[in-house]
Amino acid sequence: MRRVFELLRRPTVFLAVGLILSAFSGSVYLLTANLAVGSEAVLALNGLNILLAAISTGVMSGIEQEMVRAVSRALARGLPTAPVIRRQVRQAAWFVGSTLVACLLLAPVLTDHWLDGQWVLYAELMLGLAGAMVSFQVRGTLSGRQDFHVYAISLLVEALTRMIPSLLLLAVGCKAVWLYGLVFGLGPVLSAVTAIRLPQVWHRPHLVNLEVCEGPGGDRAQDEERGSRAGANLSLLTGATLASQLLLNAVPLLVDARYQHSKNPEELGIAAGITSAVGLARLGVIALLPIQTPLLPKLTTAAERGEYRSVRRMTLLLVGFCVGLGLAAVLLSATLGPWILRNILHAHGAPLPSWFLAALAAGTGLLMVGFILQAGLIAMNRHVGVMIGWGFGVVVTVPVFTVPGSHSILDITALGALVGPAATALFLAGALGWSMRPSATVPGPHDSALPIRADRRARTRAAAGSAVAAGLVARQAQQEQHHERADDRADDAGGVELVDREGVELDHVLQESADERADHSQHDGAENAERVAPRQ
Repeated sequence: MRRVFELLRRPTVFLAVGLILSAFSGSVYLLTANLAVGSEAVLALNGLNILLAAISTGVMSGIEQEMVRAVSRALARGLPTAPVIRRQVRQAAWFVGSTLVACLLLAPVLTDHWLDGQWVLYAELMLGLAGAMVSFQVRGTLSGRQDFHVYAISLLVEALTRMIPSLLLLAVGCKAVWLYGLVFGLGPVLSAVTAIRLPQVWHRPHLVNLEVCEGPGGDRAQDEERGSRAGANLSLLTGATLASQLLLNAVPLLVDARYQHSKNPEELGIAAGITSAVGLARLGVIALLPIQTPLLPKLTTAAERGEYRSVRRMTLLLVGFCVGLGLAAVLLSATLGPWILRNILHAHGAPLPSWFLAALAAGTGLLMVGFILQAGLIAMNRHVGVMIGWGFGVVVTVPVFTVPGSHSILDITALGALVGPAATALFLAGALGWSMRPSATVPGPHDSALPIRADRRARTRAAAGSAVAAGLVARQAQQEQHHERADDRADDAGGVELVDREGVELDHVLQESADERADHSQHDGAENAERVAPRQ
């Protein structure tokens, strides 16, 4: 037992427990609903689950990642995080407000099609969305500070406040659908409250305080990444998140769209089985979550310090891990997949062949590689590449399912499951490699200022130049006084020689600093040149 507690004290282990339990809680909640209420009520509660997960993740996941990057970047540069957090919240308010307004306008559609016409479930959906909008941003702040204990606790609160009350309702024989919906909607709200309050009462000196006093870096924190740039980053990451979620669920969506009106009973059965098979294959993405969550703040910190070799090494290491995990999943799917679908998931339709399940697992492995490469690109502030990469995967997937002809449903689905993720992974890998080439590792005017180590060297040389200049002025004043009181030309000549030598040293220091600034200005563009000119 003591060994278990020691393991849980490690942030990554505790985070893994929180993420796994959070993913498991949804299944337990639906299981209790299946046992407690009828089929129509189950469909309504399942619709509540899908709507809350799809809307909150699709809109807020990108906002959370941008909050992680911005907070990590500020901490790496020694800047106060409070102005950064306020700026990100203001930018996110537009997306949150637009989403909530859209949900209000679409209320009749959402209620009739997914919530069985029960407006009380719609109210609980809006309650859960409000809590999720807050909790995603707070978790982004926690992850940026690398406070993974509180991050994991917030996940545990959300999971346990769903599972335990729903199991209690089942135990007492409650069949009120609105109570089960209320339990589900309250989970994100309680999670957000916990994530906000717990850091205020749980003081840990080793963590950086969010309420950093405004110092000399406060103005820089306000100046960097102003509203237009922060808004563009949020827009790009939100679009990339929606595209990644679409690609992740493209196979069941496109299979259903193509074959739901089929007159062939065999095709209908296979289409139903494919939905269960995709759910099994996507378990690898859940296994990646404990690694993916702490990855972005570490990559961002390394990138801001100019440690691009560390960024490359961590990214390649995790890409290799995903490839190995994907190969293991392919092997397990080919050998045990048909048995799991038939005896555990009780999938409908004809049994699916092993090669098809292996293809689905391979596609999931490529998606995992894409998520790792995405973290590297976000850390390097290359949001456009992330957006294009996931969009490219969607664009090449859709035509596979729209090609006319009597092709086998298994052949089309297997090809669609591989083409999109492969295209995304290849594009993101190329974009990350291009952004880390030697001529691109000096950030541009919109990405960040000089790397921290180079900035420290510049400040050190500037201080040395100032010291030499002060010594030169003092020596000149001393020689003038000596010249007025004495006629010893030899001593005077020796003093002049010393002044000249220090003057040469000053010129050398200033020239070296100027050369270094000029070299950086070639990469940073006109904006950096204007920022350097006043110091010359």
